[in-house]
Amino acid sequence: MAHALVLAYTTYIHDGRVKRHAEALARRGDQVDAITLAAGRTGMINGVNVVGLEIPRYRGSSRASYLKSYVSFFVAAARKAAELSREQPYDIAIVCTMPDAAILAALPLRRAGTKLVLDVHDTMPELYRDKFPGLIGALGVPIMKMEERLSAGLADLVLAVHEPHRQRLAEFGIKADKIRVVLNSPDDRIFVPNGATPHDPNIFTVVCHGTITHRMGLDLAVRAVGLLRDRIPQLRLLAVGAGDYLSEIHRLVNELNLHDRVIFKDMIPIEELPTVLATADAGLVPNRENSATHLMLPVKLLEFAMMGIPAVAPQLKTVEYYFGDGAVRFFKPGDINDLAEAIEVLYRSPELRRTYAERARKVVDRISWPNQRGEFYRAIDSVLPRRENVNPANVEQRKAGGVARARMEG
Repeated sequence: MAHALVLAYTTYIHDGRVKRHAEALARRGDQVDAITLAAGRTGMINGVNVVGLEIPRYRGSSRASYLKSYVSFFVAAARKAAELSREQPYDIAIVCTMPDAAILAALPLRRAGTKLVLDVHDTMPELYRDKFPGLIGALGVPIMKMEERLSAGLADLVLAVHEPHRQRLAEFGIKADKIRVVLNSPDDRIFVPNGATPHDPNIFTVVCHGTITHRMGLDLAVRAVGLLRDRIPQLRLLAVGAGDYLSEIHRLVNELNLHDRVIFKDMIPIEELPTVLATADAGLVPNRENSATHLMLPVKLLEFAMMGIPAVAPQLKTVEYYFGDGAVRFFKPGDINDLAEAIEVLYRSPELRRTYAERARKVVDRISWPNQRGEFYRAIDSVLPRRENVNPANVEQRKAGGVARARMEG
């Protein structure tokens, strides 16, 4: 059994990938600490000792404020990790991006033999260019590329979230034999189809959930709903999430007078999300087209597929790579009229909705979390010394010890 650390600038209860990885390690008997931003419940969660740091998460357009928030968190995280490892050094530390340089927070642990894993959730050069356009953004991209390579160079293992992502990391200079793919597949214990959920026959609900930023295109979805106002009076858009673009979405809804058509719901814990999604007739992924979104396999799309919800998605590189065989209704990225037409096509054809849902389900069955969990274990074990045989009694002792430690820290 290993002593593992997961470190991420995110909120534990809202980040599915961080939760899945931490709890997968705990499930097999490893002792796991997760240092994240504080939000909601902390302490022992499904066998993981969650340590929440009281540092506000910044959402906005200021580079200086982003940097300040990142630095504050990772300095505090480095101190907490050093404190937690004092009695028993970590065997492995999984550092989740962004930023890539977060791995510096775990670097001091290496003196005690800790292996470092950089879990690259997103590619920073592309996201930086998208968030900060113009000359300043262009000048920052080479710096982001260098940061990515140097950060990966400090790691013993790099995790990519899908195959095109792995290819992109290798193209930018990260050693190919250091990169392993673990897809961001939803937890099949949480995302279970619920065909018994009643749908109001007088309402057609499309849902879009997750972080609300300009590149995710929720404003395009709102405008598409506006175009369909008279053609589909029953249409409602349920927007679930938060982000630095939310105020702009509210402004747009006011401008178009769509208060009765667009419903907002704040971010909710992962475990509560399926109940909300089960009320939807269709799922929506309205991402814009840029170098960053071409490299995204939207988690919401995988969650729709797991739940048996037909989806409308943009014709982007990675989405086509996995769902290109008629598993979603594609639209031309950024084209509001094409997006509106795609929504209307699904509205008018229940049979087509069933077909898309069935094909998408076959896609996620091939890349299901049980399969990806095995890939995750093999990747982690590839940099660890030979693991001892897991004794269930030892697992319970680990959990009991973790509970006691969490209470003392609380």
